[in-house]
Parts: sequence; C-alpha cells; structure tokens
Amino acid sequence: MLYVLSEFAFSADDSWKTPLAEKERILEANILKRHNILGLYPSMVEIPHGGAPVDITTATPSSDVVHAVCWTANYLAGASYRYRYLKDNGAPKDVVDFARARADELFEAVYRCQRVTGVRGLQARGYFLGHGPVYVERFRPNEVDEWHQGEADGRSLRWRGNPSHHNYSDSIHGLGQYYDLAAEGTQKERAREAIDALVSYWVDNDLLIYKLDRSRRPVNILGFTDGKTLNTRVMMAIAGAKVAHHATGQEKFQKVYQQLVDQYDVRNLDAFRPGKDFDDAEHVFCHLENLVRIEKDPVLLEAYRLVADGLWNNCKNDAQSLFTYIYFSIRPDAPGRDEAFVDAMRSLVTWPTDTTIQPRMNSLFEDRKPPYPVYQAAWDNEYIWKGNLLRADGWQSRTVTAVDVSPEDEMLIAAADEAGDLYLSRDGAASFDGWRPLERPNDRSVRAVAFGQKSRMLVIACDDGFYGSGNTGQSWKKLPVPGSGAPVSIVFDSNDPFSLYATRADGIYHSRDFGEEFLGESWVSLTDDLPKATSFRFYVALGEPARLYARAKERFFTKTVDETKWTLGSPLGLGNYSDSLDLFAVDPQNASHVFSGAATKPGRFPVRTIVQETIDGGASWSNDMAYIFGLFAKGSLRELLGSLPAGKLGGIAFDAENSEVLYGIPERGVSRSVDGGKSWQVKEAGLEIPLAKSLIVPRHGKTVFVGTPAGLYLSRDQGETWENGHLVLQFTKNRRRELGGAAFIDAYWRARHYGFIDEDAANRPAE
Repeated sequence: MLYVLSEFAFSADDSWKTPLAEKERILEANILKRHNILGLYPSMVEIPHGGAPVDITTATPSSDVVHAVCWTANYLAGASYRYRYLKDNGAPKDVVDFARARADELFEAVYRCQRVTGVRGLQARGYFLGHGPVYVERFRPNEVDEWHQGEADGRSLRWRGNPSHHNYSDSIHGLGQYYDLAAEGTQKERAREAIDALVSYWVDNDLLIYKLDRSRRPVNILGFTDGKTLNTRVMMAIAGAKVAHHATGQEKFQKVYQQLVDQYDVRNLDAFRPGKDFDDAEHVFCHLENLVRIEKDPVLLEAYRLVADGLWNNCKNDAQSLFTYIYFSIRPDAPGRDEAFVDAMRSLVTWPTDTTIQPRMNSLFEDRKPPYPVYQAAWDNEYIWKGNLLRADGWQSRTVTAVDVSPEDEMLIAAADEAGDLYLSRDGAASFDGWRPLERPNDRSVRAVAFGQKSRMLVIACDDGFYGSGNTGQSWKKLPVPGSGAPVSIVFDSNDPFSLYATRADGIYHSRDFGEEFLGESWVSLTDDLPKATSFRFYVALGEPARLYARAKERFFTKTVDETKWTLGSPLGLGNYSDSLDLFAVDPQNASHVFSGAATKPGRFPVRTIVQETIDGGASWSNDMAYIFGLFAKGSLRELLGSLPAGKLGGIAFDAENSEVLYGIPERGVSRSVDGGKSWQVKEAGLEIPLAKSLIVPRHGKTVFVGTPAGLYLSRDQGETWENGHLVLQFTKNRRRELGGAAFIDAYWRARHYGFIDEDAANRPAE
C-alpha cells in the first residue's frame, strides 16, 4: 500500500519533527484508519481504550458529525490539489491513482450528504452508519429534531439536518475545486450533477435554504446583509453561483451571479473591509481560488483580488499557512511575502503527527507569543484557521481532587475528579489504558476515596452520603453515617482494618470494627460536645491513637479518640495582620505534628504565607505573633517577608515516609521543603502545565500526586521531578479525542501545487 501508518517513536511533544512529506503520509494514513465514515471526514473522534477501532456507527459514545460535510469539502479541495500536483509532475502511476481514488471517495461522501436526505439539493451536515439515536440525540435535547433516518448507496445512515449557509458554502467550493482539478470521466458528470443540485436548492428558492420540514424557518444563503454592502457571506453566494454556471452552463446560475454582482456593486469595489473572522475568511479565500481560475472579466478579477487584500490585511501576521498560500497565489507580488512564507512554513513544520488533543496554557510562559506553533496551540477544531494559533489556553483538564493507593498493591490507584467521577488504575498510572472509570453509586458525585488493607475494600464520600465496596467498586452499599452535613472525607482506621472515620460538615463520626460483614454499619458521633455556635472544619489524624481536630478560623480544638474532652489550642496566624488559609497537613508518623498557616494581608509588600507548625496537637504553634515580632526586631520587614513562601499556598502535605519533607501549592509549580518547612523551593520539572490545583500524598506508597490543568501528575522522587499520570479529563470522563489533520494536508498540497514548497523543503528534517 502507498499509505501505511508508520510506527514512529514520537511523543506528543516531538512528533512534529517529522519532515513535511512524511508527516502528510502519516496523517493521511491515520485519517483512513480513524476518521473515515464511507469517505466522510469527522475531524474529531474518540480514541477507544486498548487500540480498538473508532466507532463510526450510531453507537459511537461521543464523536460528532455536525460539521463533517464542511471538513470533508475542505479536505476534498486539498485532495484535489494533491492529485493535480502529482499528475502534472509525473509522479508514479500508483501514487497518482491513489490520489485520484482518494479525491473521488471524498467527493462521494460530500455528494452522499445530499443524496441521503431524499430531497434533491438538500444537504445533511453529516451522517453515521446504522440505526437508532446517536450520542448527541441522547444528550443534547435541542438537537433531537435535527436527526433523521435515511439510506444511500445501499447503506442505512443516520443523518444530521438543519444545514447552514456555511455548509453550502464549504461544499460548493470543495466541489468546484474537485470539478476543475480532479474529476475525470464519469466523475466529471457526477460532480456536475452534485453542483447543479446543491446550488439549485437555494437559487430555485429565492436564495433560501429550506429544512426537511419546510414549515420551519429557512436559512438565508446571504446571511445577515443590508442588501447593498459586500461582505463575506455575500461573497460565498457569488462564488457558489459562478461555480454552478461554470460547471453546468445553466443560465439561471449566471443570472443570480450577475444579480448579486450588480446589487452589491462588485465592479466598482475600491476596498474590502471585513471583520476579523477566521471562519468566514477560510470560506472566502477558498472561494477566491475558484473565482480567479474561472472568471474572465478583468474588472471582476481585480475586485476579487481586492477582496483577497481585505482578508489578508486581517490575517497577515497570524502564521496561517492556508491563507498565506492562497493569498500569494492570487497576489504573487504583494508585499511581505518572504516574512509570511517563513511564518506559514513554521506552522506546517511544527504540526504534530500525534494529534491527540492536549491541554494548553501558553499564558504561563512569558516567552511564548501568538501566533503559537501548532503543537503549542489551544486547539479549536479541525481547521486551525479559526484563530486558535492566537489563543493562549484551551482544552484544560478537570482537576483530580482525591487519590488513594492500595496498601496491598501500589499499582492499584483510585482517583476522583472535581466533577465527581471515579477512576481506577491497575498499572500504577503508567498508561491511559490503565485507567478505567468506575460506576458511581446512584450516579452521585464522589468527593473522597480510600482503600482498606485489601485492594477490594474501597470506601467513598459522595455528595449524598458514604458508600463502601468489597469488590473494588463493582458494586456499592450505602453506609448509615449519621449527621446531616455535607460529606467531606472517609478513611480506614490505621489500627482496625474494618473501622472507619467519616467527616461531614457538621462533625466527625466513627464506626467500630465488627468485622468485614458489618463494615460501616454502626456509628457514633465524636464531636457532639463542641461549641454549637461555631462553623468548624474537621480533620482526622490517623495514628496510635488517632487525633481529631476541629478548626474555627484561627482557633483549633483537639483531642485523641481516647480522650473525652476537647482542648482549645493556641490561635493561628497573626491576628489582624493575616488572613487564615485552609491549610492542614498531618505528619503520618505523629498525629500531634501538624502544619497549618495564614497569609499576610495585601499592602506595601507582596503577600506571603506564614507556615506554622505544632508538635503538641495545637497547644502551641511556631511562627506565632511573638516570634514574628522578634524576627522583625532583629532585622527588617523586607528580610522577614523574603524568608516566607511567596503568595498564598493553596495546599500543604507531609511526605508519607519522611517528616522533614513537605509539599505545598504555590502560585506556580509545586513547592518542596526538605528541612521541615524552614525553606522552600519550587519544583516543576516534568510538569506539562506547571500549575498545581490539588496536592495529594496517600498514606501508603511513595508517590506524590498533583492535579493540574494538564491532568494528573506524580512524583516518585519526593517532588524533585514530575511525570504524567495519564489521567487527562477534558471530555466525558477520561475519554481521549483526536483531530485528523486534514487541515495540514489541505495547506501542504496548496503550497506544493503553487510551487511554494519544493521537493527539498518537503523532505527536509524539521529544525
């Protein structure tokens, strides 16, 4: 075969280094394998676990085809330029034959979007194979009436209706380029028929696009218009009518073309000033290729070049490869050509072959300025020309908020995210395939998770209560924890394998060990004797014995589980000079050893965190007001503040094995102290996005976890370096999605056809 999916050892970060020609072959092979519904091109698809084939039927879990006819038509244009270039330059016969067959297949998919509706010229947005409701019908109630059952070419298809003027615009420019550049023999006649039907549908209906149910409001092919000022939508219609007349020779199309040219005074155009709209710009640039090729009137040709100038004026600094190559094919002597070609080539060279959608936060890196290289861009949709080369951030992961490691097997890791979904890894977070979602009890949101001594024992805190499982989450039993406050946490007692501590917003509850059969069936409150008029945060410090803490702003109450009375400890913070922070870290080796803290108030100096330590269960705290004032008396306020962690720490935790090592969440990266909190250093090596939003150090194992906008990350060397935990949560649960990359193919073959990229540049290793 000509196109084989090559096995390159490229990561998502360095796959862009492939030479352009090889990159095109890799992307094409992947499209054929994963983005192909009888030739229709769904640009974004869900990648199943375990390398299973992408589902292109109505049973697909999340992929969508609402813009598929647009993407396929654009891709058809690129494939048509590919065929024309290869044929004109004497490529081997098998290569040329493949290129023609591929263009024909894409054309048939675009045409099938008309034929499946059963109404000549009425176009579907896209289709899936099979019967029954698709994903979006089940989960997007506003779209349920847009889906219909149909048939084409002997295949049952579920198609999406309600086409827009953009659907008709993309389709006609793709069909027009196919007709002129690639269609041969009987395909030429089929292309002519497809163009005739498509454009007739609005030409014969007073420039309106009717829906399948003609009683519903139609779409105006011209979009919003004042009836006299030329804009991008009017240009789309002008070009569509011209292509239809060019292909069919029918007078009705020439009549509409001339009518629009006259109505919008195209012949007297002196300048075109569109708004900066990447979507419309992509449409019109592609239409201009057709118009410049088929229009013979020199006055209109110059007007269309002025349209190109107006579009280019908005986009000339945006490194848009497709726009660049089309514009300089129309205006070869326009100024700024060399600079634009450098930027356009940079966008192609940095295009990845691994097109799995990754979270991006370029705003964290001061040296990165738009337009961003594609491999650093915030992905928008298939055609990068909608502006995301300029947008700093996108596709961020939901934060992992809870993690626990089985004390029996460190490869077994449970995690929950901020949306309340629950996941289980069976390979120590080493791979995407290792993580699988667990069913939530009663579909309730999970807030905390903990393993028992055996991996099969799992307990969780949900928004409606607490649940236990004896089979690692395959089934759940609700635990009768008393109280009415919101569930916060649940942990196994470190001494009794079937005893639990549960915290709610209104208190701490304990269940005794009556054996596995009665796990969590009997509970007592441990906080009834606290002051009732105070709002507390509750913490359980496991140990021998366990110690309980209740915090009310700057004050702590504490007792061990063996004690009957609560003790009021010393206040935290610096009184009116600080604000309390929700920081609480218990030493796993000593339940009376705790770190907490407060933040200095904004003022003349940047905010700092005052990290405070107790070794007596809160009876006294380090860095108290007397100590801080003493330091200030010996030195200066500036020196004092310089010794404190910058900003407000968002979390703090002890290492599971070494009480001298602590971790914190600063404004960027992860802070680490190796001297018991006396000094801190930021560690971010290995973090794709160095912004921690959660910090979790499970009691068992030697791994530290942080939740970031790039997903879950972990450290196995006490926070010195970080590695991907492969739990990225951008879409439904932890499903991954991939873009096909046809936009690269579209731009690349324009550049080859117009002579802007030669053979040497196409095969040169990336720099």
